[in-house]
Amino acid sequence: MAATVLLPLTACGGGEATNSAASKYKLVQNGVITAATQSEQPPFAITDKAGKPTGFSVELMNEAAKRLDLKVQYKTTTLQGILAGLSAGQYDIGVAGVGATAERKKQVAFTTPYYWGFTDVLTLKGEKQTSLPEFDGKRVGVVSGSVQENFVNHEMIRAKPVKFKDQTALITQLLSGGIDAAVLGGASADAYVAKEPVRIAVKLASLQGSAFPMRKDGDPKLLQDIDDQIDAMIEDGTYIKLYRKYFRDPIAADLIKERPKLAKQVMNTDLAPGSR
Repeated sequence: MAATVLLPLTACGGGEATNSAASKYKLVQNGVITAATQSEQPPFAITDKAGKPTGFSVELMNEAAKRLDLKVQYKTTTLQGILAGLSAGQYDIGVAGVGATAERKKQVAFTTPYYWGFTDVLTLKGEKQTSLPEFDGKRVGVVSGSVQENFVNHEMIRAKPVKFKDQTALITQLLSGGIDAAVLGGASADAYVAKEPVRIAVKLASLQGSAFPMRKDGDPKLLQDIDDQIDAMIEDGTYIKLYRKYFRDPIAADLIKERPKLAKQVMNTDLAPGSR
């Protein structure tokens, strides 16, 4: 069953969500954004020691909701559970690192991407692979339903794909030798490299950005207002502050095309595309 955490988020000045905010949007629960998230998808969505959802996507969503004078109720599930739950009308939004693929856009609506990264192939430290063909015949793990599963099916066709329900199970099997490699988004891979005896064997640019998925029959005004708040966070520096907290790589040129307000913020800094 999905775990639920209610975070009371209010606009500056205090007080609970106003009546006008409560009736402003068409939501699963009046005045509350019902958000599906994951418990172990660093650095986008994780559960801290107190059981509270956190991570880049969660903090970005919390700040957007605060500025819209809305509460967020988080329910923990899997990636597939996020997409299926949105289609079933159980959630208003998914708050995790969800790739906005063309196939998923048939099922859910997406905000404008707020992140653009890489696809990484992880192995244990001490392994020597540096190219995709070296994984032919090897057991390569992915999270079921992820964009990385699609990557393995199309770019590593001679590998033996092994699907897992979440990243925790995936990394556990990599560390125990149950699989030879794991394919993850670059930011998640970096998080594991920092704390586990694993290495990045292959790094490739992502084909799509990460965005917040929303119900197809949801409120288009809420989608637009969340996008507007993210742009406002870019302009006032809040976005860059959060980005630096969770990521090391420069901001991708593809993301700046989607969020052009970022160009001014990263100009002549170490976050400019190609600066490292």
